[in-house]
Amino acid sequence: MKTKFIILLAVIYIAFIALGLPDALLGSGWNMIRDDLSTSLGTLGFMTVTVYIFSILSTFNAPRLLRWFETKRIVFFSILFTGIALIAISRITNFYQMLFFALPLGVGAGAIDVSLNHYLATNYKASHMNYLHSFYGIGVTMGPSIMAYALNLNTWRLGYVIVGSMLIGISVLVLLSFQLWKKETQAERDTDHAHVYLKDILKTKGAIPSILIFLIYVHMESLGGVWIASYFYITKSLSYAQAALFTTTFYLALTIGRLTSGFVSHRVSPKTLIQIGITLISISGVLMLFQYPFIWIYPVLVFLFGLGCAPIFPNMMFLNSKNFDQKKLSKIMSLQMGVGYMGFGILTPLAGMMFDLTTISIYPFVMIVMGLLLVFLTLKYFHQTDIKQITDLI
Repeated sequence: MKTKFIILLAVIYIAFIALGLPDALLGSGWNMIRDDLSTSLGTLGFMTVTVYIFSILSTFNAPRLLRWFETKRIVFFSILFTGIALIAISRITNFYQMLFFALPLGVGAGAIDVSLNHYLATNYKASHMNYLHSFYGIGVTMGPSIMAYALNLNTWRLGYVIVGSMLIGISVLVLLSFQLWKKETQAERDTDHAHVYLKDILKTKGAIPSILIFLIYVHMESLGGVWIASYFYITKSLSYAQAALFTTTFYLALTIGRLTSGFVSHRVSPKTLIQIGITLISISGVLMLFQYPFIWIYPVLVFLFGLGCAPIFPNMMFLNSKNFDQKKLSKIMSLQMGVGYMGFGILTPLAGMMFDLTTISIYPFVMIVMGLLLVFLTLKYFHQTDIKQITDLI
């Protein structure tokens, strides 16, 4: 039984790599992609909006999907369709063709995200949740690294083919693991994902600030994933490949930070880990305002940014099972993620439009303002839920 438990956990972690792999592909390769497709810097926002509209729709409807289908089937089909869409994108000849494939990319990401986060939140400990999101970090670090390799060969299309093929392989692995997953009967799914009215959710203490935390946090993480390469490419005159590696640095720090959070969650509460993360983000934003004589200082600041982002999402996700009733859990999580996707799909493209109209040099100021909003919202959330020092020891 223990062996099956470990194998299934490994499969779930690998499935979360699949969630991360496509996320930073477009941002890290955008400077070459936009030249190849003869489009502007800001049109990246259109693709981001389209993907995340479908992600939002998928996320908001996740409780209904989880009533209809077992988690393992949702994960398998979502990863498979996402892989096929990525390979199809490698064949496009203009930017607007890319928008067509936003549907499977968005729907697949939203379904994987909610289903696996709910499965872990209800069946595992805080450390497992941190480890789960560190594997997302592995995927989202590998993506721009693969793209940097493709860019060095003077082609962005190869990056999409490699990542798409990897996702199809991971979907096969999930299919082979079906016998290891916990049996989810129809009666259990109807109970765990029962319909709850939105007004009842919004009346729940801590629900509104927690949802807004996800909105701001996901936007901040996407600032790193989508715009960090363009920021350093434009302001520091780096090459395509060098700029893409700044995205890799951000997600490498995110991965290391989440692995570290998993280790220390046995001794440090989720509340403290979240507070440490917000502090590191704020410090990195302030430090980015200044010019430095050595270029190696900039990846250090990007690493600090990623390290700060690391503990916020998984520890907020884990606290859901401690602060909210089981019957409301999947609905609250779907709202958190759906609104969080709006941070990626609406706020991040708006930031892109602002960069187009002004200058991307204001990037650090956007980080600082978002960091201050996170401080306010987390203080309000902790006050409303009266969070104790929860660790894996209890």
